[in-house]
Amino acid sequence: MKDLILHHYWPSPFAHKIRLALGLSGAVWKSVEIPRVPPKPLLMPLTAGYRRTPVLQSGADVYCDTQNIIRALSELTDDRKLLPDDRRGTILAFTDWADGAVFNLAARVVLTSALDTAPPEFIQDRGGLYFGPNWTPQGLKSQLPGVILQLAAHLNSIDQGLSGRGGYVSDDLSYADVTIAYLAWFIRGRWDQGPEFLQQFANIERIEREVHAAAQENHQELSAEEALVIAERSQSASPCGVTAQCGVTLEQGMRVTIKPQAETSDPPVIGRLRYLDRERVSIDHHAPEVGDVVVHLPIAGYQIQSCE
Repeated sequence: MKDLILHHYWPSPFAHKIRLALGLSGAVWKSVEIPRVPPKPLLMPLTAGYRRTPVLQSGADVYCDTQNIIRALSELTDDRKLLPDDRRGTILAFTDWADGAVFNLAARVVLTSALDTAPPEFIQDRGGLYFGPNWTPQGLKSQLPGVILQLAAHLNSIDQGLSGRGGYVSDDLSYADVTIAYLAWFIRGRWDQGPEFLQQFANIERIEREVHAAAQENHQELSAEEALVIAERSQSASPCGVTAQCGVTLEQGMRVTIKPQAETSDPPVIGRLRYLDRERVSIDHHAPEVGDVVVHLPIAGYQIQSCE
């Protein structure tokens, strides 16, 4: 197996989630620190335009979006601890909901609370990602009490689901529990009322402690330049082919664009369609800095269109 390289920055909540997952699985990985906001000149050549954090690299294969990264991690390490076969669908459905509905509420609380203190360029960038182009500071502030109530309602449901058992879906900690732990870590560390707010949810706090205690980080630092060289000197090990699906006319080799389904400021990811099944889409991408790489994204949550 090629080295696992995580392109991330340390305060990122989604990067923290993947670091916890790597630590829980016992994987050894290399750390490349990237900027918090664009431009990201030593990342974008790898990703065909994908700008979010984190990104997992294995040689010339580049995995974007945390759900996709977790699937890849399970495949690359042949470790089913995070996604046990008998609970895989349940875990992925839960974490997709938590990363969407629950995290977006938490991010709204955190960003609204930081409007007057965080760097303006950071607020502007994240506002465009999470709330679309028409958000306003006044709108966020007026909605804050209701958003906190919604967040508490979701967390209460999760907390009740943890009652009387070890993890969220089984006695053993899994990716579902990693997701709960990173949400609590984000709320606790980024919102001044976060610690008090989380005291309402004793089971969530327990999972937060247990996951952080079990996740042992084992990484080495790597420069972004070295990561680009590794990509350039490697060849993708990923498959080719398009699975036939009802109503889908995309074909291997087509030039496609991929963007989040939600309205955001993300630029499109563009490349030649290499692989498509019911979970993952892969494109061939070439850039002078890295040569030929393959960029992998999930199907769920992304709009894929031919641009020919």
